[in-house]
Amino acid sequence: MTSHIHHNAHDVYEQYRRTLLSPNRVRELSRLKPWRAVIETFWYWSWIVAAWTCVAIWPRWWVAAPAVLVIGMRFYALLIVAHDAIHRRLFSDVHWNDGFADWSIFGSVAGITRINNQNHLGHHRNLATPHDPDLHQFTCTNKHQWPLLAAQLSGLTSFYRSFKNVFLRGSSHGQPNPSDSDLKYTGRDLLLIVVWQIGLIGGLTWFVGWWAYPVLWMAPVYVAFVLDNFRAFAEHSQPEPDALADQHRLITFDSNPWERMFVAPCNMNFHAAHHLWPSIPYYNLPQADREMRKLPAADDLEWRGTYVGYLLRYFRLLPLTDCLPAGSVRDRA
Repeated sequence: MTSHIHHNAHDVYEQYRRTLLSPNRVRELSRLKPWRAVIETFWYWSWIVAAWTCVAIWPRWWVAAPAVLVIGMRFYALLIVAHDAIHRRLFSDVHWNDGFADWSIFGSVAGITRINNQNHLGHHRNLATPHDPDLHQFTCTNKHQWPLLAAQLSGLTSFYRSFKNVFLRGSSHGQPNPSDSDLKYTGRDLLLIVVWQIGLIGGLTWFVGWWAYPVLWMAPVYVAFVLDNFRAFAEHSQPEPDALADQHRLITFDSNPWERMFVAPCNMNFHAAHHLWPSIPYYNLPQADREMRKLPAADDLEWRGTYVGYLLRYFRLLPLTDCLPAGSVRDRA
């Protein structure tokens, strides 16, 4: 029932795990409902197929442009469902869990649950330490001026780093001693990916046009990356020096329905609860958040209003002179 997270000995959030929710309550909230993931996966793919169909019927730019956004948003929601698969929280059986996520979601972008698991658990296990593979997404030293912030959030300086962490090397920080099979693609994995790509390239080319795969798949996938990149930045960053920010990186957003549709589908705005108890599936995070807020011990955690509001606040505080990297001009003065 747990997600097998090994926390740091100096984990500043361990006190919240001990005082906010009891172990029995966490176990209750961690009970799985596999049908939720199956139904929602089908629902999100229905949106994507509907958008493809609209462009096939009306192959015009004014139909394709909103279709790219719709496909990107709904594929991003699929990735959040798959994120629970990375934590092995879709099905209690690991083979069913990984197989469902691989064949229904990850294979479409050449991902494999077992391999992605190593990178993402490294983030949970080493949050805000030098071993955190996602540290570049929220540290302030590479976002202390507005051009740097824009380059990071647009993916210009962050896409390759994230791509490399997931696809070009296996992270050994997810589990203490991952086996080679956890870090390498197998024949089954390659077959799954090839089947998906042939289906996407062939199907979109046949029903829409030669341009459909890059425009109606690759572009929406990038939209999904940008949305996830922004969410990760907002949910762990602070407009202050990293040494101070590292003591309070867990943030939850109240947000609003429209913003959650774009930026935080499947309850990912309740991010503090997710990090404290990764065993709780996405559909139970709102309940965990409600129960946390009733306790005085939660007062030291941070709740923010909206993602856009936080971005504007961060932007207004730029440049963050206290976040200049070591060796900068100011540092040498």
